Amino acid sequence: MEHSVAWVKIKKYEELTGDTAASVHARRRAGKWRDGVQCKVVDEMLWVNLAAAERWVETWVQGTAVKE
Repeated sequence: MEHSVAWVKIKKYEELTGDTAASVHARRRAGKWRDGVQCKVVDEMLWVNLAAAERWVETWVQGTAVKE
């Protein structure tokens, strides 16, 4: 999927994917999503990189994903 913007705020990510902010935060805490790759905090706001998140989903295998 092509994305016209690379990074979106968590609310927009929830709207686009149906995923929840709680799930994103859980992946960050578990080390599945890395700050600066799939997500990052800017001015106290969580942002998600759409392309990196999509790659993570595509590589997900039985509870794990290939790290970038």
